[in-house]
Amino acid sequence: MCRLLGYCSRADASVVELIGEPGLDAFTALSRWHGDGWGMAAQDGAGLQVAKSPHRAADDPDYQRLAKERLGDAGLVHLRWATPGLPVEDRNSHPFTRGGFALAHNGAIHPQSRLPELLPPAWERQLTGSTDSERYFLHIMSGLDGHGGDVVAAVADTVRHIRDHYQPNSLNAVLLAPRALYAISWHDPERIPYASIRERGSPEDPAGYFNLAYTATADAIVVASTGWPQDSWNVIPNGSVLKVNRETLATSVAALLSPDHS
Repeated sequence: MCRLLGYCSRADASVVELIGEPGLDAFTALSRWHGDGWGMAAQDGAGLQVAKSPHRAADDPDYQRLAKERLGDAGLVHLRWATPGLPVEDRNSHPFTRGGFALAHNGAIHPQSRLPELLPPAWERQLTGSTDSERYFLHIMSGLDGHGGDVVAAVADTVRHIRDHYQPNSLNAVLLAPRALYAISWHDPERIPYASIRERGSPEDPAGYFNLAYTATADAIVVASTGWPQDSWNVIPNGSVLKVNRETLATSVAALLSPDHS
């Protein structure tokens, strides 16, 4: 389980410019509990830039430096809390990338013993690490052509497939694409790991741990998971995806599944 942050801005911007010094300090402080690595990705005029590490964000000078650099007009940040059994190493740090796409995930997909069944063999061979999250990402990528490049349709198909064949607690993710940013909000309220969250003593309300919310200004949209101040932010409904157009900052919310999760 992890913490997520994503953004789209009218011009290249740093994370600290978008959420302020107090906001960056509060978000980064979550790495005390989500300390199994960090990652960033950003889109600028030259394409996708990615940096990631298996180290705790608050202790890593590279994280501090990159959070204050204008890396691009759209990007994401990930603080990792590794699923038990999955190694803490660079190849398992988020985001995962393919072409101009990058994804960071918050949640776990069980049972882990069946994860190799999630992808067709040709896609399973493309794994760079061993995580459920990278397989989740590659499943979305594998469905793009079949959905005519429609990212929301490919995401919906993947969420439905994983929900029907596995026991995920959350498929929350920020997906950075060449022309848009997508914030995927889906979790199973019956599978919130209350005991693990309380055991770690992290500041989130366990009942709202998997909530995703966003805020909009004239110049930027920022989306993030919980645990740091988000006064007056808009919660993204569970079972939906927020799309932010990278060029115009126009937002839209689409349902991934029907209200009864069928």
